[in-house]
Amino acid sequence: MADWRELIDEALQLDDRDSVEAHRLFTAAAEAAISEAQGRLNDSWTEPSHMMETVYGAMSAYSNQVLARMRAEGAEAGSLDHAFRTGQAYGVSCVLNHIIDRLRDPSSVSQLPELDKFSDEMHEQILADAKEIGLTVELLDAKGELLDD
Repeated sequence: MADWRELIDEALQLDDRDSVEAHRLFTAAAEAAISEAQGRLNDSWTEPSHMMETVYGAMSAYSNQVLARMRAEGAEAGSLDHAFRTGQAYGVSCVLNHIIDRLRDPSSVSQLPELDKFSDEMHEQILADAKEIGLTVELLDAKGELLDD
């Protein structure tokens, strides 16, 4: 099976040009990460930081898959479909951010700081989209603080 990191990178390169293919690649990335995570669960010698990176990959790919699907469907900004997909991606992004923000790798060998930065950027973009369409729900920023504006 392909490496989820490579699939996410490839999908991010296509995201603006080919939403349908980006969606397919994000879906494949999520499946690859889930498969890798299951393999690591079956391996009692797996380092925990590698397991968290893999779980992160699955969640990140899924969140991006939802956004790519929204673009592929051509949901009009402000429509019910657009709000639903944005909310769906926002929910996954919140979970992802708040878990990754709280984890610290004592071995200092993982990529958690880089993953945290990437997930913060993704979350901020989702927030910008939510504000643009005027979603009227309480939103949290990438660090879990309630947005006032």
